[in-house]
Amino acid sequence: MNSALASIGKNLLLLGIVALSTLNFFYGWFNWKELMGFQFLFGAFYIFLSCYEILNASYKASLPVQRFSYFTFGLVAIRVLKASIFITFALMLYTSGSRAKYLYVICLIIAATELIILLIKYKKDLCFVSIYANYLLFAESRLKKIFASEIEIIEFRHDIFYFVKKDKKTFQIKLEHINEKDKFLFAINEWITRNNCPVSLESKEKIEKILS
Repeated sequence: MNSALASIGKNLLLLGIVALSTLNFFYGWFNWKELMGFQFLFGAFYIFLSCYEILNASYKASLPVQRFSYFTFGLVAIRVLKASIFITFALMLYTSGSRAKYLYVICLIIAATELIILLIKYKKDLCFVSIYANYLLFAESRLKKIFASEIEIIEFRHDIFYFVKKDKKTFQIKLEHINEKDKFLFAINEWITRNNCPVSLESKEKIEKILS
């Protein structure tokens, strides 16, 4: 099973348990304990498939390329915010006093999944920057590639690399989030030179000053 199948499977499970819980709200097929049992069963499979989806992509972290851990505060903030929103929804449903409270378990399952995935990404170094021959691979919430041929200019200011593409989109690499900063700076400078990427004069001088 690959990541795509895991993603489809987990979404179908989530839709299934939401549909079952909603229909049970109107028709009362199951009592509270029975419904909770189904929710936890579906939820366990949902968490398993979500983790499998993330871990299945970890093979990219073991490829024989230069890879540097890149775990940003922004990623943590997004995951924690999502979890907080679903926990808030769960509390609102639970205290609603209506049968809608039976949906609160689903919200807690989604919140738990967000936090578990965040922990896995941190422990397994699944957020990283990989340096290939002619492109950079960013792995955070999703995978992104930047080919050397797409770059219009590279700026380096305040320990942040700005890769400006020809379509005017910009990608950043903040050195504060990189492990082995000196090694990364040397590797990225080699990559820039090897691919003849355009770098502003001021930025080039700053890089050379740090490396000297």
